[in-house]
Amino acid sequence: MIHISKIFELAATHKEFSLAWIAADGRRVEVRDATCTSVHSSGSTMNIKCIASGEIRKVNRCSVIEFNSEEVVL
Repeated sequence: MIHISKIFELAATHKEFSLAWIAADGRRVEVRDATCTSVHSSGSTMNIKCIASGEIRKVNRCSVIEFNSEEVVL
């Protein structure tokens, strides 16, 4: 298990990672092979880039439920 407070640190130190989170509409979103492009100064969101598609996604830290197939806990 990974504590939610470590997500930004882990994302910044891993060259590539997988991430799953719960979207605002309640669906589970999963991205494999992503990189962290930035962490917002407020400390609650980060931008990730999907390597395969090049798509940039903004992710709220509190919505993350998995990092590299490990459960994320509050």
